[in-house]
Amino acid sequence: MSEDDFEIVEPEDYKGGYRGESFSHSQLIMMAMKKCIEAGCNEMRVGYYNEKHDKFGNNIITYNPDTRKEFIEAVETLLMVMADDIDDEAKTNIDKINIILNENYSKYCIKEESDWNTASHLIKNQWMKERIFLRKGMLNEKFPYAIEFLMEKVAASRQIFAELKKLTKRKDYYREEEYRA
Repeated sequence: MSEDDFEIVEPEDYKGGYRGESFSHSQLIMMAMKKCIEAGCNEMRVGYYNEKHDKFGNNIITYNPDTRKEFIEAVETLLMVMADDIDDEAKTNIDKINIILNENYSKYCIKEESDWNTASHLIKNQWMKERIFLRKGMLNEKFPYAIEFLMEKVAASRQIFAELKKLTKRKDYYREEEYRA
């Protein structure tokens, strides 16, 4: 392929791929919000592996993802898509949510380190056999504090989503389109 085979198109002039859809920032936001809503409507459960055997006896392993993490990622993606749209009010409110979340993360790290330091030698050896180690400043998913923090992050993501939804109203993304015949 040569350089002549490529054409740079401005987003305003983009007419879409195979469907002929035009590029629209509000459509991207709508798609990301829809993904958040779909992920948020699921039962928030831990990810797990499912093992089945086919008729030939072959082992088939499939992973069912952690729906809590999927929801958090969907909200973070929406936040990424709306990065240019964030106004002072939304930034202030989202920052407040993140400050509380970071403070709680630090508290959980301190509690986890305290549990590690007060555990007996036998318990620590058992944890190490199970590949459970303490990493300062990080939560280990094998301890309950990581699960508690993850649920707090889900709640914070719901608050961030609500704030971004208010932002779309302030930015007038809900206006009706006018069609002419």
